[in-house]
Amino acid sequence: MRQTSIDDLVRFSMELLGLTLTMGAIMVIAAFYAFDGFGLPATRSTLLFCLLALFGCALPLQIYAAARIAGLRRQNERLHLAATRDGLTQVLNRTAFKRAAEAEIGATGRRRARDAVHHTLLIIDADHFKKINDRLGHHVGDEALTAIAATLRRSVRQDDLVGRLGGEEFAILLRDAGLEEARIVAERLRRAIERLEVGPADRRTRLSVSAGGVAFRGPVAFQALYKMADANLYQAKRTGRNRVELTRLGALARGATIEGKPVERHLREAKDARRIAAR
Repeated sequence: MRQTSIDDLVRFSMELLGLTLTMGAIMVIAAFYAFDGFGLPATRSTLLFCLLALFGCALPLQIYAAARIAGLRRQNERLHLAATRDGLTQVLNRTAFKRAAEAEIGATGRRRARDAVHHTLLIIDADHFKKINDRLGHHVGDEALTAIAATLRRSVRQDDLVGRLGGEEFAILLRDAGLEEARIVAERLRRAIERLEVGPADRRTRLSVSAGGVAFRGPVAFQALYKMADANLYQAKRTGRNRVELTRLGALARGATIEGKPVERHLREAKDARRIAAR
C-alpha cells in the first residue's frame, strides 16, 4: 500500500471518529427532548441506553481502526526502507541511488542556465577488498563495508546522496558542490577511512579507498557521469590507490587518450580493468 493511501485512511478514520462523536452527542440530546412529552420514562431510558451502547461500541472500533492503520503505516515504512536501502550498510541501494540522482540531475537541468548549480558525482571503491575477504573472512569484509559506509555518511552533508552500487563500490552525489569543494570533501573522507582498522585484535588491517569523480552543471545522463567518474577511479587505482582523481565534465574527453588509448575505448574498458587491478 502506498504511503499516500495510508495517510488518506488515517485522515478518514479521524474524520469518521469526529463525526461519530458529534452524531452520538446530537442523538442523545435529541432523545431526551423527543421522548419527554410521551411520559414514558422506561421507553425513554431504554432508547437512551441503546444509543449510548451504540456510541460506546463505535468509539473503541474507531480506536482499533486508528491503531491498525498506524501499524500499516509502520509496515509500509519498513517495506520502503527494505526497497531503497542496502541491507548491510543502510545507505541507498543501487536502484534507489540512481533514481534519486537522476531526479536531482533532472531538477538541475530544468533551472535556467544562470541559476544552475554545480554537482559532483563521486565513485568510491575499497582498496584490496578481495584480499580482506580471502585472508580474514567475509564477516570482516562486511565489517569493513559497514565502517566505510558510516564514514561516508559522516563526511558529507545531510542532503547529499550516499549509496552502495554493489560489492565494495559506493557513490556520493554532492549537491551544490563544484570541483574544488568536492575535492576537499573527497580528501576528507579518504583520510578518515585510512584511519579505520578492521579484523581480529591480532590481525588488524587498515582500510583505504580510491575515489574518482566528475563535477558537472546542467542536464547530463547519469550513465555518462558514471563512466567518467569510473574512469577517474581507475586512474586513482592505477597510480597507487588511496587517491582521489576528479575532473570537470568534458575535461576527460579533451584529453584524447589515456595511456595511448582513445578515451571512448578507455571508458569501455575501465570497469574490467579496475576489477583486475583490485585483485
